[in-house]
Amino acid sequence: MADQAIHWLFPTPVLQADLTPTADVALAMDQQLALFDREVFSHPEFSNRNNLTGDLLGKAGLDQLHRLEAFQWLNQQLAVHVDAFLRELLGPNHALEVHIQKAWPVVCARQGGTIEPHTHRNAQLSAVFYVRTEPDNPSGELEFQAADDYFSHVMAIPYRDAAVSGGVFAPQQHRLLLFPSDLRHQVTPYEGASPRYSVSYDLAITTAPGHGREMRMPHPMDWVPLCKPGPA
Repeated sequence: MADQAIHWLFPTPVLQADLTPTADVALAMDQQLALFDREVFSHPEFSNRNNLTGDLLGKAGLDQLHRLEAFQWLNQQLAVHVDAFLRELLGPNHALEVHIQKAWPVVCARQGGTIEPHTHRNAQLSAVFYVRTEPDNPSGELEFQAADDYFSHVMAIPYRDAAVSGGVFAPQQHRLLLFPSDLRHQVTPYEGASPRYSVSYDLAITTAPGHGREMRMPHPMDWVPLCKPGPA
């Protein structure tokens, strides 16, 4: 039999950065998520959930953490690392702009908190920042999954077989992860003595105003609202 090899192609870029907020900044972020945990997650209607994410609740402001003073440092750090990410992938002259669509709190409950597999189809890049984790607790990992459409009419190849390297990231306090939004991911069951807090971001990537290009999203300033049709 002739020699053969299977080559897995097209790796997916995921950025990991361990940040170092000052004690005051870290405390301010933690207090905001503790407030969410106390006032929303502990509400009786959510008492049987093992996780709560602000963007799913449909309540005003819960997906707007990036507007709060407590998260301005994190916004700035995110800007630095997104810029480095795009420069690494596209070169220093990519001329793209990045917009925060929304940012929301995520609480994983003490016993078995998890988040089911999903994607963020509304965005181009997504990020997670771990505000509070327990030391030496590896549970509740962020697990990325390969697309299951390889021969999907016959079988789905598990992500572990399709991943060239990694696929699972440990939830370390003050760690930032940045990844393509359409990359399917989930949070494995979290087990801890206290809840775990993180913040998620969805980012849109556009051209600069007045510099639209084919196959790239134009800047929102170039958009025009489509008026609702009036009476006949």
